[in-house]
Amino acid sequence: MKYRFYTNSEKAWLAMLDDIKQAKKSIYLESFILTDDSITHEFFEELENKARAGVRVKIVVDRLADLWYGSINKTELQEAGAEILFFDHWFYHNHRKILVVDEEIAFIGGVNVGGKYAKWLDLHMRLTGKLVRRIAKSFSRVYGLAGGNDPVVLNLRKSKFTKAEHAFFKAKTWFIEHRPLKGKSQLRAYYKKKCREAKHKITIATPYFFPHRWFIKSLREASSRGVKIEVIVPEETDFWTMNVAHRVFARSLSGLISFFFIPEMNHAKVLLVDDCEGLIGSNNIDAQSFDINLEASVIFQRKDMVGNLRNILERWKKMAIPLDQVDHYSRWYHKILGFFIKFLQPIL
Repeated sequence: MKYRFYTNSEKAWLAMLDDIKQAKKSIYLESFILTDDSITHEFFEELENKARAGVRVKIVVDRLADLWYGSINKTELQEAGAEILFFDHWFYHNHRKILVVDEEIAFIGGVNVGGKYAKWLDLHMRLTGKLVRRIAKSFSRVYGLAGGNDPVVLNLRKSKFTKAEHAFFKAKTWFIEHRPLKGKSQLRAYYKKKCREAKHKITIATPYFFPHRWFIKSLREASSRGVKIEVIVPEETDFWTMNVAHRVFARSLSGLISFFFIPEMNHAKVLLVDDCEGLIGSNNIDAQSFDINLEASVIFQRKDMVGNLRNILERWKKMAIPLDQVDHYSRWYHKILGFFIKFLQPIL
């Protein structure tokens, strides 16, 4: 399997666009947010061009995110021949960010497509090789849940994997498909397991750190065994309430977690355990990602991938501001907000 990491949104888009331009058979795009604007227009224009040329273009976007964050020009894409579906299942949301080109190349990670995110730090990865089949199969399942009925895409769900392939994936890389609405809530089990097995260090990068109580308990148990816990968050996010929440948790967990506040917005979703196993995906550290959202992540133990990820995290930590130098928003009403944040912790 070949791979490459991209550390901001714009770099990821450009790489995705290059592969879209080379597509011969199919383009499967799945995202929480897709916004066609002056910065991203070429991306969506190329999707139209490929659809007109006969390439099978299938797009799945979350309905709520489409209404809140801006949208793509659905009419033009559909007239070009693309199929656009909205994931709309009560209070469940599709938070995944996946692109599969010709069933041979896959992109996965934290990157949304929209001009306002262009300069954000993030982490997205490009993959080729056998793991792409699993990601395409996962796209097919969500495509069906969103109402898609193209038999060519739906048949991807029927693809079989040999025992040798299963063994290879488990040994080197594998794919977490988190679907709470179908009973596939794998993320909680995975994070608990990694906290339980960690021996030296756990490093987390997330834009939104609003942990469940079970997650804090798992971190405490790891810390009691001498495991060092590090959390990298933005100093300022795109949500004011989350800025306050980060400071509330940083103060209350200062004896448990070493917090690193990056001056730039960092939208990456990363876990690194003992410098031996890494995760890159779409999930935040909050109740929505663990209990409500559909999420997708790739886990790996390959030394080259883990080393690359470790270097990226170390670079971000060097950019970061120590907790004692961060504006703690120590105003009278933040104590009240802190109380409500703790109260709402299990559901936000």
